[in-house]
Amino acid sequence: MMVFKRRQIVVLSLILMIVIAGYLQYSYKKGSVAVSGKDSGKLGEAVYVENNDLASQTQNASNDGKAEKTSSSTKQGNDFFAQAKLDREITRSKDTNALKDITNDANADKEMKSKAYDQMMKIVSNSEKELRIETLVKEKGFSDVVAVFAEDGSVDIIVKSQSLTSAQAAQISDIVSRQANVDLDKIHIRNIF
Repeated sequence: MMVFKRRQIVVLSLILMIVIAGYLQYSYKKGSVAVSGKDSGKLGEAVYVENNDLASQTQNASNDGKAEKTSSSTKQGNDFFAQAKLDREITRSKDTNALKDITNDANADKEMKSKAYDQMMKIVSNSEKELRIETLVKEKGFSDVVAVFAEDGSVDIIVKSQSLTSAQAAQISDIVSRQANVDLDKIHIRNIF
């Protein structure tokens, strides 16, 4: 009898550590995101050029710097979205494998197996919702998006865009609210470029 209680405590501790690790990784990633889009120069912006050589040289040097800055921020944005999706899948895979081990453990009691199974189903459900949300938001014209469900029931949406209008934010909020059945005050939208 004492052995079963110890195993239950160990299994519950493992589940708790997995949830905490996932939350810490999410919090770390969330805190390290820099919101961009405040650049004063925009790609394709019309520029008045004077006819003297000095003004022309200065303008060319300025445009080269803006193009490099835009190219650099675009590359960082692409790297962010790819890395965020990769990190999410790695964490999800580890969590799912740990939960599968618990459900397949012959020594775990029914309650423990049931909790692990429920948590696994929640992960699968959230994964499907994230995919639907990302697909529907991309359909609205955004080149990339990451949706992340938090343990508290809130949803963070990060879109690749230089700026985000209130109409676009409303469209995204509507998609998330419908697909995830989440209240609007629990939806957090940011943009990076």
